[in-house]
Amino acid sequence: MPDTAVAAELYSPEFAPEWARFELYGLAQWINGLAFKDSDFSRVGVPVIKIVEIKNGLSSQTKRTAAKYDPKYFLVNGDMLFCWSGQPETSIDTCRWIGGEGWLNQHIFRVLPDEAVVEKDFFFYLLRYLRPTFVRIARNKQTTGLGHVTKKDLQNLTVALPPLQYQRAVATALGILDARIESNRRIAEMIPRLIRALVCQSLQTGAREVAAADLANFVNGGAYTKGASGTGRMVIRISELNSGPGSSTVYNDIAVPDDRMARQGDILMSWSGSLGIYRWCLDEAIVNQHIFKVVPGAEYPAWLVFDRLDEVMPIFRGIAKDKATTMGHIQRGHLQSTKVQVPFTEAIARLHHRIAPAWERLLVAERETVKLAALRDALLPELLSGRRRVSYATPGNVRFAL
Repeated sequence: MPDTAVAAELYSPEFAPEWARFELYGLAQWINGLAFKDSDFSRVGVPVIKIVEIKNGLSSQTKRTAAKYDPKYFLVNGDMLFCWSGQPETSIDTCRWIGGEGWLNQHIFRVLPDEAVVEKDFFFYLLRYLRPTFVRIARNKQTTGLGHVTKKDLQNLTVALPPLQYQRAVATALGILDARIESNRRIAEMIPRLIRALVCQSLQTGAREVAAADLANFVNGGAYTKGASGTGRMVIRISELNSGPGSSTVYNDIAVPDDRMARQGDILMSWSGSLGIYRWCLDEAIVNQHIFKVVPGAEYPAWLVFDRLDEVMPIFRGIAKDKATTMGHIQRGHLQSTKVQVPFTEAIARLHHRIAPAWERLLVAERETVKLAALRDALLPELLSGRRRVSYATPGNVRFAL
């Protein structure tokens, strides 16, 4: 395809023909983060926010600095961030920051829309609508594994805006879904903390030590990706555990033993590469290699198994890190040698009456989030392109026009 045709396709996404055209770059202030040096970091201070913090939150690996910089680089909750460099499919994205105060690192724009022309939340959804375009732009220039979206790319991109009142109606419609998703996110964050607090409180009055392997049956997945068809059930790889299904997700319609099938509410544990413990909240899927399906034993309820494995996950990650291979992993022997503390049987029964309803509420919230996110992601390109419209009487009263 000629370069001019590629440019026209990449830089002219679909919009309603009657909407006013603008250069994307001119609709906002784009503040690139700072290039920190090792000498800028300290043991205490304000976190430095890189793409890894945006994707996974703050951690013990997050760098901090006690220095002061221009306030324009200072982040607070609600700031709009555009990650413009990295692996195109996983790093190029737009988000709202919710991790508290921090200093912005390079390769990320803090985005301040011109609210005289574009409603702030509508602009956020506009950038989300353009994500496939940004990914293609970055991939088109990808050389050594990293791609990027430059200021020049943003200047070349032509977008269209409806009137401000209609922008607010669209943002309200999508914002209702995002508000519920955010509420569920807080539930998913709060309930595990509550469970951990109650378990730790119980352990103070009496505990026994067991091997992690005794908590559950750890069923290893199979090697199902090769020769997979384009239909059937999802094959759960570690990438699906971390990011959910995407363009590279594999599907297969082969017959698989029941104990290698994951269903909503099942506990999964990745034991190679990126080690972690997860609650599966999508439909029935095939468990691939490098992942255990964790089936709790009769003595230990699912909430306790998840909490205790999450408690010792840093130990497993340390074991994997010490492996002299390109991809760290643990073995079944490490499940046997790693000990966890659990309450006595009577205490578990008492805790179960308090925790089981909260655990079920957590699973319901996570299942609902998947459905709401799918609805939002389906509606977003329809509304932002103008293919589907919302009608409204007041800013808080919107409905979809079919």
